[in-house]
Amino acid sequence: MLQQLTAWFDPKILLTLAKQTGFVRRKARKLTPLLFVQATVLLVSQSAVSLRRWAALIGMLGEGCLSKQALWERINVRAVAFLQAVLALVLARRLQLPAAARPAALASFHRVLVQDSTSIQLAPKLAAAFPGSRNQRGARHGQLKIQALYDLLTQRFVSFSLSGFNRNDQAAAYEVVTQVRPGDLVLRDLGYFVVASLQQIAQAGAFFLSRLRVDTGLWDAVTGRSLNLLGQLKRHGQFDGQVLLGTSQFPVRLVAVKLPEAVAAERRRKARANRDRRCHPSTRTLALMGWAIFVTNVPRKVWCPNTVAQVYGLRWRIETIFKAWKSHFRMTEVPRGSAPQLEAMIYARLIFVTMLAPLCAPSPWRQGETTAPPPLSLLKLAALVADFFLILCLEASQRRISDAWLRQLNYHGRYEQRTRKHFVETLVKLS
Repeated sequence: MLQQLTAWFDPKILLTLAKQTGFVRRKARKLTPLLFVQATVLLVSQSAVSLRRWAALIGMLGEGCLSKQALWERINVRAVAFLQAVLALVLARRLQLPAAARPAALASFHRVLVQDSTSIQLAPKLAAAFPGSRNQRGARHGQLKIQALYDLLTQRFVSFSLSGFNRNDQAAAYEVVTQVRPGDLVLRDLGYFVVASLQQIAQAGAFFLSRLRVDTGLWDAVTGRSLNLLGQLKRHGQFDGQVLLGTSQFPVRLVAVKLPEAVAAERRRKARANRDRRCHPSTRTLALMGWAIFVTNVPRKVWCPNTVAQVYGLRWRIETIFKAWKSHFRMTEVPRGSAPQLEAMIYARLIFVTMLAPLCAPSPWRQGETTAPPPLSLLKLAALVADFFLILCLEASQRRISDAWLRQLNYHGRYEQRTRKHFVETLVKLS
C-alpha cells in the first residue's frame, strides 16, 4: 500500500494541489505533501488516533522527527481542502482492470451506481460542525453522515460527500444527477425515494431502480384513474405494468413480486416494533409488505419481474462495504478534537477505501473458469489488511524499522515541559 501510495501520487502533482489549497505556503521540510498523505492514510489501522501517534508515523516514514504541536498547527481547513483534492484525484483515476464478462442482466448499462449513506457518532463538541439528532432534553449530539456513490461493475467509488445527520437521504437524492451519465443504472433504497429526482435521472438518459413508497399516489397509465394496488395484488398475486407516479404523474414501470410468507412476516414484525410513532404502519401498509414493490424505467424486454428483484438485491454490496469500514477500518473511531482533524482523518480513510476497493473488482464476474481460485471476500480482505498492512508497508519502505521506531521513541517518549513535577523529578528531589 505504501508503494501504491507513492506510485499513484506524483510528488509534483501533490505539491501543486498543496499550494492551490494553501496547505503548503513555503518549501516543506519535515512535512511534505506526500508524507502527510501517506501517514494519514496509514493511520486507518490504528484503533485510536492521537496527534503524537500521527506525528510519530510521519517521522518514521520521513526519517525525521515532527512534534505534535507542529502537526496540530497544520491540521486545519487548508489540510482538509488538500485531502479533498487528493481524494478527487483518486476518484478520477482510471484503473486498467482485467476484462470480465458482465451478467446478461447488466450488459445494457454503462455503469451500475449504488447511492447510499452511513453515519458515525461524534463527540458533542463537534455538533456545531456536524449536527445530529437531539435527545429528550433537547441537547444535540454530533453525528457525521457520509454519502457514497459506488459503481458495482468496476467496484469503484465515484463520489463522496460529508454532512451532518440533519441532512437526510431525500435531500441528498439529487446529488446523483450531477454524476449520472446516459446509459447508467442507479440503484437506491427507500430513503432516497423522491419522484422529482427519478425524473431527473430519466431526463439525463439514465435508468433507475428503486423500491416504492407505498403512500405515493398511483394512477393507471391508460385510464388515468387512481390505481388500487393492494386490490390488484390480491386479485392477481403480482403486478408488472406502466403507472403514473406521484402528483406529477411521472410514467414508470411498477413491478410487485410476491415474497415468501416468512420474509413478509419478519418485515411486519420489524414495522410493528418501530418505536417511532410517525412510522406506525397502517393495515394497508402491513398488507403490502407481502410483496417487494419496485419502480423503474428499465423496459420489460430487458428485465422480467424476477430479474428486477435480483438486480435490486445487488444493492446490498454497499452495505457490506460500510460494514468493512466500521468493523475493520475503524471509520467510527475518529479523533475527538477539532472538526478539521475529524475531516482530515475521514477524507484520508476514504482515500484508502477507494484505493482498496478495486482489489475485489474482477472476481464476481469471471465466468467459465473451472480452475480459478475463489474470488476475494471483501470482509476477509478488509480484516487481513487492517491487521497487517501497516507492518507490511513499513517493511516495504526499505527502512530499518527498529532504528526508525527508536528515533521516534527518543523524541516522543519523553516527559514534556510542564509546571507540575513528573515522577522522575519527584524521585530525584527525595534523594
